[in-house]
Amino acid sequence: MKLQTTFLMVSFGIFLALSIGARRASSQGTVTDTASQVQPNPLVIPVVPISDEPKSIDPAELLDKRLSVIATIAFDETSLSDVAIWVQQQTKLNVILDVRSLANIGVLPSEPVTDTLKDQPIYLLLDRLDRIGIGWRLSGAILYLHASRDKSTVYTVQYNIGDLLDQKFKPDELTNAITSTVDPTSWNSAEIEGAAVLLGDVLFVRQVSRTHRRVAGLLAALRKPSRRILIDDTPQHAPIRIALDRPTSVQFKGKSLFSVVDEIAKASRTDIRLDRIALKAAKISDRVPVTLEIQDQSLRTVLDLLVSQQRLSWLLRDGVLWITTPDVAEKGAKIAVYDVRDLCRNLDECSSLQDAIQQQSNPGSWEAANGTGIIAFATSGIMVVYQIEDRLDAILTLLENYRLALRNSKRRISPDDDPESIETKYYRMPTSVAIDLEKVMPSLLALETWKSEQQPNAKGNIRRIQSWDQPSSAKVANRSGEPDKGIQVTIPYSVLAIEQKRLVHAEIPKLLTRIEHGDTMTMGGMGGMGGFGGGMFSVSTELFSVDR
Repeated sequence: MKLQTTFLMVSFGIFLALSIGARRASSQGTVTDTASQVQPNPLVIPVVPISDEPKSIDPAELLDKRLSVIATIAFDETSLSDVAIWVQQQTKLNVILDVRSLANIGVLPSEPVTDTLKDQPIYLLLDRLDRIGIGWRLSGAILYLHASRDKSTVYTVQYNIGDLLDQKFKPDELTNAITSTVDPTSWNSAEIEGAAVLLGDVLFVRQVSRTHRRVAGLLAALRKPSRRILIDDTPQHAPIRIALDRPTSVQFKGKSLFSVVDEIAKASRTDIRLDRIALKAAKISDRVPVTLEIQDQSLRTVLDLLVSQQRLSWLLRDGVLWITTPDVAEKGAKIAVYDVRDLCRNLDECSSLQDAIQQQSNPGSWEAANGTGIIAFATSGIMVVYQIEDRLDAILTLLENYRLALRNSKRRISPDDDPESIETKYYRMPTSVAIDLEKVMPSLLALETWKSEQQPNAKGNIRRIQSWDQPSSAKVANRSGEPDKGIQVTIPYSVLAIEQKRLVHAEIPKLLTRIEHGDTMTMGGMGGMGGFGGGMFSVSTELFSVDR
């Protein structure tokens, strides 16, 4: 297993480097103009600090405080109407059962509810009602319980995202990241009719309550990105994740699945439950016999072996670890934001990173392969992923392995790509200009790069070489003021042989252009004259040329 993991890490690093390098090469093309801007080095990633916090967006920060009241309760086949009364007593809110909406999905006020809270916020209980098709929405002091996917419960919220637009998030990319990763099947569907429209700095979102919560959580994560942020992830999941890594020993022989799950939960002191609703829908009995014996392995390993035997799965949702069916687990995909600005600098490189992840991490689980997973970039270097949690963990591991591979790899740069490499170029110009530039250029451009008595170790050097004269198209006027057609003026030319870094050579043509034309300035009252550097002060011929 260790060998396989190491091979995957190395393969991913090599594949990702080659993918990004190839993408950069194709996007940049071949540079033939030696005076053009130096292209960025395809294997040098800028150092961008990546924060480790926050790790998740707590739903309680996005909800009314009355819904975060801590409570302890155990409902066992309690009617929905009695549950509503209890919630009303705890929160001091008016709790209304939307009878018509619930009747559309066959849920009556007498619907039995079985659930437990142990010093947990009440919103977790409300969220878990979704398992029987019940959603909720708070409007003022009224809490409505209704069918989860009822279009009559959709409402619009305005989100001011001007701060994100100021951070160079592009409207189309930002809106696409939201609608493709936050409950992706609920947008533009006949069932929900969700929509997102950006007007100026305000994003208008039409959605159901929980999707609004996830949109708000995603925007919060984009404002403060980190290594990975899980959206709409309750703090009650943190101790469960810690427990998953603790060593556990189990010994079961022919015990019912229900008893096995109950004993594992008690032994690990973890809220692990059998999703009886999902099992009943899949016609799987909770009394199926289980035989499993394993010593000193992590709880995660024990659960993986258990569910693999029974063709089940498990997921963390609403503060509980559920043993459920694979179909339900796939629908429990989560949203995560990854800050990868240290790995990709533009959208082409982001696309290469996306391709590499999808090919290396559960290839069949992505949308293009009829899977549910989706990757979108809200802006360059900020990646939003919709996937189930164990695959989100795998992506984080792949990214960290790639970062490690980059840190341990040697810097391999060809001279043609290295902006620090030294090369000599020849700039041809009138001798009178060359004389002045030979003296003043070291004081006008990249001062610290020119060799001098004060900087004997600098690499920059400039030499003037006499070149062939160049005939001018101008004619010398005779005494009568008419051009003398028999006399042609020649202009003496020289070449400046400049030895410098490639990044400095990239700036020299800009300097020559400014010397030829000056800086364009707008002069009040002189609009028709073009300003200094143009109009009456412009030079009509191209005086400068450059060769290697």
